[in-house]
Amino acid sequence: MSVKTEFASAVRSLPHKKKLVFSGLLLAGTLAFFLALGQGNRSLLVEIPKTGGFLYEGVIGAPRLVNPLLAISDTDRNLAALIYSGLLRKDEGGKLIPDLAENFTVSANGRTYSFTLREGLIWHDGEPLTAADVAYTVALAQNPVSGSIRVGNWQGVTVQVKNQRQIVFNLPEPRSSFLVQTTLGILPAHIWKEISADNFVFSNQNLQPVGSGPYRLTEIKENSSGLPEYYELRPFTGFTLGVPNIKTVRIYFFPNENELLAAYKDKSINSLAGLAPASVLRLKPADTLVKKSPLPRVFGIFFNQNQAEIFTQKEVRLALDLALDKKNITDSVLKGFATPLDGPLPPGSFGYRPAKNEKLEAAARLAAARAILARAGWQRGSDGILTKKRTTSSYRLAFTITTVDVPELKAMAEAARREWKRLGAAVDIKILDPSNLEQNVIRPRKYDALLFGMATGNEGNLYPFWHSRERLDPGLNIAMYTNASVDRLLEQIRTEQDDEKRETLIGQVYAELAADRPAVFLYSPNFTYIIPPKLKNFSMPAITLPADRWSNIYRWYIQTEKVWPIFAAKK
Repeated sequence: MSVKTEFASAVRSLPHKKKLVFSGLLLAGTLAFFLALGQGNRSLLVEIPKTGGFLYEGVIGAPRLVNPLLAISDTDRNLAALIYSGLLRKDEGGKLIPDLAENFTVSANGRTYSFTLREGLIWHDGEPLTAADVAYTVALAQNPVSGSIRVGNWQGVTVQVKNQRQIVFNLPEPRSSFLVQTTLGILPAHIWKEISADNFVFSNQNLQPVGSGPYRLTEIKENSSGLPEYYELRPFTGFTLGVPNIKTVRIYFFPNENELLAAYKDKSINSLAGLAPASVLRLKPADTLVKKSPLPRVFGIFFNQNQAEIFTQKEVRLALDLALDKKNITDSVLKGFATPLDGPLPPGSFGYRPAKNEKLEAAARLAAARAILARAGWQRGSDGILTKKRTTSSYRLAFTITTVDVPELKAMAEAARREWKRLGAAVDIKILDPSNLEQNVIRPRKYDALLFGMATGNEGNLYPFWHSRERLDPGLNIAMYTNASVDRLLEQIRTEQDDEKRETLIGQVYAELAADRPAVFLYSPNFTYIIPPKLKNFSMPAITLPADRWSNIYRWYIQTEKVWPIFAAKK
């Protein structure tokens, strides 16, 4: 008789009550075994991203030109960043990585860049993407008739298409920042080639973009007035760096910040960006996840020595700069959402130097500034305003700060006026709307002192803002600064390929600007991004423009699943 047969016979011979007890114990043991097996199985599983979830983001302003060559507004740039890909892309650390390109090489003289595209590239509509599309896009970028805002970036660059996957760029001189330009979104020639450069800006394709980026446009929802309410985007399966995990991204459009905030509070949207500091603080901390990153913007008060003669006096520029307690002003106006500056570059930029004198007390600052002016012969007049005698007349420390009609900048101007009044300066403030400021003040350089912000980028390229060739419109040297030594340094920085040498040269520019003080550098603002707490693997990349926050969206996820490690490795 087998053991199995003997065991069954023994069980049958048990009294009825003992049979019930035995059956109960057997059932409990079996359940315990399977529970333990399940627990062990779960402990071996790993959690991985799963396709699903949604991100509904609100922005201010409706789309007009969702085109990487034309986009000026944040709304257009946001959509272009999601829909288009360039040869290279920034990763979460700000490093340039291949996107459409598989690899690239740079010649020893720094003037020739050769790119090889990945195999099998396609557009959102399924058509093949080749080097001819890249060449077509660059030609449009270089054509001023097209309305391209990228003309300056590609000036003098010639393009050679070697074959469907190879393209070569030849530069007239080495440019240390050229690779950044290759993040430019590439346009599909098969869609755009029938549209003339004259009509490029007016084409309806600017509102129905087709790209090769991580997300493709699937729906445009319009309101009863025929205006777009939102754009809905879905993952593009042909994206070079992997199919994004978030299943639906919607960009909702609002006319102003109040309506944007209302939509966030009633949960119509679950993310938003670029709020004013006061608005961020009004949100309930329990309901928000706030991410911050320095923006490559330099805000300052730029002195126009051509219009206000007092600024030709170096001691005036030095004293005005020293008298301002920048940290106190920044904290009170921007609620800690900014970094005080003492130079021409923002935090996170190549060559940035932190402010030096932030620990100096306000009273000590004021006393030191007064001493600088006193040594140069400035004395208080009967009205309390400082004056300085000269041969036929006197200087009077009085001038006007002109700025744009933005709450933070108006508050900054008022704070500077209060502190400079204690120094002995009479300061007026002129507030203008953006278009008036641009056309009637900045372009003709009609201001004493201009409180304004410069978008510097993160590459440490100071040439457009401080070289004497850029002092007149359309140049960006709004201080109209002229210094032959700085000009030479900026020209060297522009072409120097060695990072260590370039950083040393930038340090020398810092020293020259600190000695001359053509402007009072105030602060660099933070970019703020409100995201849902359920969003995972989020990281804020180095931000040049607000749209840069999307650069690694293909790695974000909301939903997860548990699988055996072997399957996780395959994914």
